[in-house]
Amino acid sequence: MSHHHDKWYTRLFSDPQIVEELLRSFVNEEFVDELDFSAIKKLNTKFIPVSERSRHADAVFEIKSHGQSAYIYLFLEFQSTVDRFMALRMARYLFEFYQEIQILTNQHTLNPPFPILIYNGNNTWNAPERFSELLNPSGIPKEYLPEFRYFKIAINEIPKRDLVRIRNAVAAVFYIENSSIAEMTQNWKELVSLLKSVFEKNGIETIRAILDRIYQIHKLPADSKTVKKIEDLTEVKSMLETNTKNWEKAVFEKGIKKGIEKGIEKGIEKGITKGIEKNQIDIAEKMVLNGMSNTDIRKITGISLQKITQIRKRMTKM
Repeated sequence: MSHHHDKWYTRLFSDPQIVEELLRSFVNEEFVDELDFSAIKKLNTKFIPVSERSRHADAVFEIKSHGQSAYIYLFLEFQSTVDRFMALRMARYLFEFYQEIQILTNQHTLNPPFPILIYNGNNTWNAPERFSELLNPSGIPKEYLPEFRYFKIAINEIPKRDLVRIRNAVAAVFYIENSSIAEMTQNWKELVSLLKSVFEKNGIETIRAILDRIYQIHKLPADSKTVKKIEDLTEVKSMLETNTKNWEKAVFEKGIKKGIEKGIEKGIEKGITKGIEKNQIDIAEKMVLNGMSNTDIRKITGISLQKITQIRKRMTKM
């Protein structure tokens, strides 16, 4: 996977709300229910002089549990090949991190960590999750041997039916990662329903990011018409990226917010709901003034060519 895709994931999982969804939905450990997500904060780890053979965590969060701080470490793995020694790499980083923390804070005790690996490759992740599994058998008692384990989340191991049931932004991203274009086309209504839930919980910016991800992983050009059933999402993406700030504000602040209760599912699937005709006309008028063609106006607003022609005649008389 390219460095560009790596950065996309790092940005996504820098959002505390996304990290909360990840932990609550995909980490089946009792301690998650005891975490105080209202106090979660992302830490800057760039000051750690990580060694050449180690690596930085892609994101580190500090969080409270029973009044005590703990650290959540996220490692994002996008290699096409499975790293058998991932437990060694992650353990090395954690010890270096703690050494710097101890020097900087002069603490007498250290806050507990919870390391998570998110794997996005196609191959089965079969590397040992425990450091002890990397050691050859010996007569040395186990209590004298180092022990470390990370929590693995392999996206390609999660059934799609579970992702649809979870219905949050992380599930939507994992669903897309697990699907080909053909599968997304076949299960279009299911995907749109999932995106509807994401829109309601996370807002339009997260939808924007997910649309970008669809284009990234399937290497689609910005004006792609490869799959007919994602043309509507293409139009939404085009509107989101427009330089006409007043137009964007009219669509998303007035149109979509008013249209949520009247059918947001169609709002995602078709770009703009049918129930906001006035805003469609306002948008069409701005597009006429900007010299856009009737065909482009119809594609984006859903207004008939006859209605657009009437608007254009009225605008030219003003």
